Amino acid sequence: MNPDTFQPDQTTVGEVVAKNYHAAGIFKEYGLDFCCGGGETIASACAKREIDADEVISKLRSIPWNSVSAGENFQAWEPSYLIDHIVERHHRFVREKSLEIEGYAAKVARVHGERHPENIEIYNTFMALAAEMESHMNDEEQRAFPLIQSVIDERASGKVPGEEMLKALREELDQMVSEHEEAGDLMAKIRELTRDFNPPAEACATWRILYQNLEGFEDDLHKHVHLENNILFRKAEKLL
Repeated sequence: MNPDTFQPDQTTVGEVVAKNYHAAGIFKEYGLDFCCGGGETIASACAKREIDADEVISKLRSIPWNSVSAGENFQAWEPSYLIDHIVERHHRFVREKSLEIEGYAAKVARVHGERHPENIEIYNTFMALAAEMESHMNDEEQRAFPLIQSVIDERASGKVPGEEMLKALREELDQMVSEHEEAGDLMAKIRELTRDFNPPAEACATWRILYQNLEGFEDDLHKHVHLENNILFRKAEKLL
């Protein structure tokens, strides 16, 4: 993708990040959703936040476009390799980090919840997000990802996948995208409750660590959902 050819009313946010993940930092800087909202055009996404699309595109053109390393060129990865990466890197991160964050959030809610009730809501929202993600990841690992692999194997062997298999895969992809949106909404609520992960001046060390971890969790979630919605699932759709 040549950044000089970007057309704000046609080029989507997800399309840009799929070609060069460095663009994610630009979209994050402007508060533009490149994962769940990756299907929106740059113009539409900017209009919703009253941002100058030309300014965003100018910044996008300033990042390196000819030096994306093989380790970051996710668009070139085969679906099977992407699946392994997502499970090993992002699913593991969510499972391990959720337990850590739960402990911090519970303590901050217990100690500071009376004077700062938003921390109780942060705890409850994060617990809902963690439960949603665990159920979602199980569905992917047990149904969606194996279906993608089965269709790949059928195509590779010269067979035409049956209509039932293709229908099941389509339904799984739609369901996964819907669940991503639900998780994204919960994460956005946490960002709002934490005032963009900015603890008050009187916050203790645990409180500050909690907010830092929540911001890191959001960053990984955005990468996680981007890899699935904008790259893996698009590759899977081409198999249908």
